[in-house]
Amino acid sequence: MVYRRWLITLLACALIFAGLAAYKTQQIKGFIAFAESFPEPSETVEATRVKRQLSSSLITTLGEVVAPQSLELRTQLEGTIQTVGFTSGSLVKQGDLLLQLDVTEEKAQLKAAKARLQLAKLDLQRVRKLSKNGTISAERLDQAVAQFDITKADIAALQATISKQTLRAPFDAFTGLHQLGVGEFLQANRLITTLIGTTDYFWIDFNLPLAEAGTKIGTEVTINSVTHAGIQQTGTIIAKDSVVSANSRNLRFRARISSNEKLPQHAVVNVIIPTLQTREVLTIPATAVRKDSLGDFVFRLIADSQQEGAYRAQRQTITVSRFMAPVHSQQAGSQQDSSQVAVLQGLQQGELIAANGSFKLREQLLVYVAGRTGLNSPASQRSTR
Repeated sequence: MVYRRWLITLLACALIFAGLAAYKTQQIKGFIAFAESFPEPSETVEATRVKRQLSSSLITTLGEVVAPQSLELRTQLEGTIQTVGFTSGSLVKQGDLLLQLDVTEEKAQLKAAKARLQLAKLDLQRVRKLSKNGTISAERLDQAVAQFDITKADIAALQATISKQTLRAPFDAFTGLHQLGVGEFLQANRLITTLIGTTDYFWIDFNLPLAEAGTKIGTEVTINSVTHAGIQQTGTIIAKDSVVSANSRNLRFRARISSNEKLPQHAVVNVIIPTLQTREVLTIPATAVRKDSLGDFVFRLIADSQQEGAYRAQRQTITVSRFMAPVHSQQAGSQQDSSQVAVLQGLQQGELIAANGSFKLREQLLVYVAGRTGLNSPASQRSTR
């Protein structure tokens, strides 16, 4: 009897378990059917085909920011400071008084010299009248003329001395720091401050090896700040030195860029210059290149066999050159485009890849291409040779 009750209990448990399993199975099938009723996840991106273009190598070198108007303001004569007319780092206008040394003695001497000049002038007038009447010698007339000229020269010398002790701004500029105070005695050739003109452009001076001496004036260069990430400007080479440096055997060039407060005088920058050597390389838009811990990659778009007009994303590792840039192609008439990068390995000409919007993709994701005109056939993107 005991075994019979246990057998009935086990059979009841088995029936309950089987019922629950059947119920969950039907429930899961229902969920699967419900999920399958939704379309497969997909993304829409812009696409392009890998092209072959003429590209030039790039040279990266260090350059120095040079202000077109800059000078170190120094004293010509020694003296005691009477007036300091500027504050550190201030903007001054052309002609503003920056420093006045004590010229009390010189002004007194100038006043006395002007009085002597008046007497010499009157004496010269009297001597000339007497000379016309023949009552005075020619030697006395010469002495009067000489005394008048000497007194005028003394006045000019005193005025020049006062001018040398009065320092004014030669152009609109920003001043540097100073620690000057009224009453301080300054020696001759003492540095007062540095003036940087308020021009709307700067110069970038840099050196290139003699092999690149043929780089032409007017070539566009790219300037990147060494200390401030994200600061990038385009400049134009405006001059090159006429002689090679005796120390480095390099040739010095000068480029012009728009002024930038984050690039002060003597700041060091990276200068990227296209070289004269060109070759054909595969190019893709910079927006197509993705980066992770494994390196650079793109998403190739492979036509889906089940859905017409759809593609599957396939990750493709590539090697790009940061030292190549597309250049003008006479045959195709294409202009330089800094948004293109050169691909050294991983892709072939004519392959379809995701461009704008590629960040949304993952491996084997269903992809639709926006604006598919001209992308269906690799032949539509032939070499520009």
